[in-house]
Amino acid sequence: MSRLQAIQHPVSHLVFIEGNDLVTDSLTVADVFNKRHADVLKSIESLNCSTEFSERNFSLAEYKDAQQKIRPKYLLKRDGLMFLVMGYTGERAAQMKESYIYEFNRMEQQIKQNMHPLQMINIMTTEMMSHGDRLGKLEQTVQERMTVDYSQQLAIRNAVNRRVCKLWDEGTINVAVHDSKKKLFSAAWKDVKAAFAVNSYCNIRQKDFDEAISYIKAWRPRLV
Repeated sequence: MSRLQAIQHPVSHLVFIEGNDLVTDSLTVADVFNKRHADVLKSIESLNCSTEFSERNFSLAEYKDAQQKIRPKYLLKRDGLMFLVMGYTGERAAQMKESYIYEFNRMEQQIKQNMHPLQMINIMTTEMMSHGDRLGKLEQTVQERMTVDYSQQLAIRNAVNRRVCKLWDEGTINVAVHDSKKKLFSAAWKDVKAAFAVNSYCNIRQKDFDEAISYIKAWRPRLV
């Protein structure tokens, strides 16, 4: 039995406790909004939301119908429910949205009032850890997309300048193809941008900076 289920809590015909979460289900949604359950299932499965949001707010479950056959249903958290029913219109739909919001708030409030302080701390800690995980993923995504800063751009330019001048001074290039230092610079920049799939060296990602410098130091122009 979960720590929430062990608490004396009010009964609601719209909202119930599953594990450690307050949820409703697709059967209840279909009933109160006067829709076919199959249509509600289809709507949930075709929602245009992110995978992370979907995994956090919808979970597939099962129930037995009147013939004792096992059928699928979805459990919905508050945000998932609101996302699903925001397109439901009409006076009855508006009333049921209000009822759902009221019931979620009422259940949450009464559970908190009856909850032991240690249980409240445990739940808050779990929520903070979950929030921290999401922030960590966001930070990782941002870092992966960050492009080189000004000092790194300068380092890349200097590396290209040194490499081109070195090759030109050594005379180890095919002068029939690169008969001027300008053409050699053009070839170097073209290859650098192609190697890192960018339209400007300024758009090279920070995580690829060291690799870019190594590439430039070893770069040689095509022979033909």
